[in-house]
Amino acid sequence: MFNLYYINYAKAFEIAMQINNKLLETQVATKEKQIDGDGSISGGTGSFLEKVLPHLQVNAGLSGSKSDRAVDTLRVVSTKSTILNPVLQKSVEIRKLSENRIGKLLTIRDVNLKIVNYEDTMGSKMLLGGMFKHVPIEGVGSVDLTSMMDTVLGDAAYIVSGEIPNKVTVNEQCKDVTNKLLFKIPVGVGNELENQYSISDLEIGPITILGIYRGLFKFNDIRTKVDSIAKLNDTNENIASVQDVETDDKEDVDNSDSPYLGSEEMIHYIDVIALLQELS
Repeated sequence: MFNLYYINYAKAFEIAMQINNKLLETQVATKEKQIDGDGSISGGTGSFLEKVLPHLQVNAGLSGSKSDRAVDTLRVVSTKSTILNPVLQKSVEIRKLSENRIGKLLTIRDVNLKIVNYEDTMGSKMLLGGMFKHVPIEGVGSVDLTSMMDTVLGDAAYIVSGEIPNKVTVNEQCKDVTNKLLFKIPVGVGNELENQYSISDLEIGPITILGIYRGLFKFNDIRTKVDSIAKLNDTNENIASVQDVETDDKEDVDNSDSPYLGSEEMIHYIDVIALLQELS
């Protein structure tokens, strides 16, 4: 059994249907009860008749059976967890992350997580939630900034990092060995998680990750590919840096907005399908 924090239902459903595309909707249970009985009667002819018909015997046999049958139709309830379960069973619990595992359906247990861009995503949720749906602008009238921001921030995502537990080893032949991993959860207007969990709950205690291994990347490279907020931040930084091109003293600046990861740090990227807590 497991408790579900997050699921990308579209991915989970497609993979589950490749494993078995037959969904059980109803189930019939039959109960049968049968009673069988046998009896016999035998006797002589009586004292008077015995003198007349001494060899006459009377035998009678009785038998009977009763059968009851009850048919119950059970409705099978399909939930996100039941769809996810065959995918989880099909996955492989990893003991080693390496390049030859790219594309593998894997499970990593006991991972502690951190939200890398929490402040940026909270601002995005406010914009996408309709706070600036009707903004009066002089000479223009009411402008729906929410629709405009939806185009820009439609791909916004929580960037979540974690450390691979000690029991899972990494590829020792890789030049940049790391025990850190990264994945994203798309930002939504409502709650993105299941069972009324919030995004901050992911930082409480170890969690099991079910996903697809995508490879080893520099943090800054993968961050700008999967997070539209990071792209906007980098654009603003590039514009600001143009003003300093004539400065003779140049310093190496870490463009990473994460206190946990450096921009050049190597990290394993996971295409996450679900986050869950296994129950004992």
